[in-house]
Amino acid sequence: MKASQYSEQVQLIAFVLQKGESWNPEVVEALEKTWGPIRHRGKLFAFDRTGYYEPEMGKDLYRGVVSFEKTIPAETIAQEKERSNALELSLAASQSARNVNIDIGYMDLDKVVLPSYKRGPYKLYAGRGVWLDMLLTYSKGVFHPTQWAFEDFVRNPYQHDLQLIREKFKKAGLVINA
Repeated sequence: MKASQYSEQVQLIAFVLQKGESWNPEVVEALEKTWGPIRHRGKLFAFDRTGYYEPEMGKDLYRGVVSFEKTIPAETIAQEKERSNALELSLAASQSARNVNIDIGYMDLDKVVLPSYKRGPYKLYAGRGVWLDMLLTYSKGVFHPTQWAFEDFVRNPYQHDLQLIREKFKKAGLVINA
């Protein structure tokens, strides 16, 4: 097989930051309209260790992770990042105030990767103005934060949900060399 013919399917996931401790039905509907049925919807956790998003989104913020039935070739994640930004804008209260922050990304059996429009010393360029940030690695049954991961990934309240997502992805039979 030529390298140009190889494409690894990865699990499409999204970390969703929103107001309130229950999933916003409008956000869930918009996610499914954009990427198809949700395979796993995780618990929402208080996003209260930083005020970074408060000027734009206010207080009482919660973040959780979802996975979709859809898998994607890893090399197409930059296009999915463009779609997530467009979705955020469509749900925004105004041009300068988002109601939701959607960090689209992917999981394979070894890691969780989030694309970003911000470059950084540990990010790899993926094209289309997007850099890839590997935030979590998987070994010995647990997701481990990288040394540059954001604070909530270091605490990783998403651990249980990520393990369930990984198992569902693995059982779906879409993984090469599982």
